[in-house]
Amino acid sequence: MGKGGIALLLVAVAALSWWLQRGPAPELQQQASDQTQREPDYYMETFELTSLNQDGKPAYKLYADNMLHYSIDDSATLEKPHLVLFRNDEEFWDIRAESGLVSHGGESVLLEGEVIILRVNPTHAQALQVITSDLTVRPRDKFAETSAKVTIKDDRGVTTAIGMRADLNQRRVALLSNVRGTYVPQSR
Repeated sequence: MGKGGIALLLVAVAALSWWLQRGPAPELQQQASDQTQREPDYYMETFELTSLNQDGKPAYKLYADNMLHYSIDDSATLEKPHLVLFRNDEEFWDIRAESGLVSHGGESVLLEGEVIILRVNPTHAQALQVITSDLTVRPRDKFAETSAKVTIKDDRGVTTAIGMRADLNQRRVALLSNVRGTYVPQSR
């Protein structure tokens, strides 16, 4: 190998060394970073969270078969979530879904798939059941809303609608459109 060949070999080695030192392309680094952040940073099986009110009593409880937490946006996915919102010492709302997503800080919970809401009051015989899907709940405010079909069943009949906003603390439900009801007369 002559002087020209050695010089060319040294230039090639220097270029290769510079390229290797530079590291992966920024696009590849970003893709790798995005992929790492999309993966859960921790998970829990048989997850349970209790949030207390100002009096130190449970304000709400959130359960799930599995919970996966994502550090990129401090969100979590839930498998078979079960949310219990306490109205007072005697009454609470029991909400169950197929899956869920908790937003940053737990301010809202999106319950996905079929969602069943029960109002539970052991001292009051009147039962209330709401069946819907894709329900957004703000547990601290005891507020829930959906734009999906809603079916409400109680001792007096069945009501259906499209869309609902519910202040669960005040027991107020606003049905947004296509409201239809079938009522059973009470026997005296």
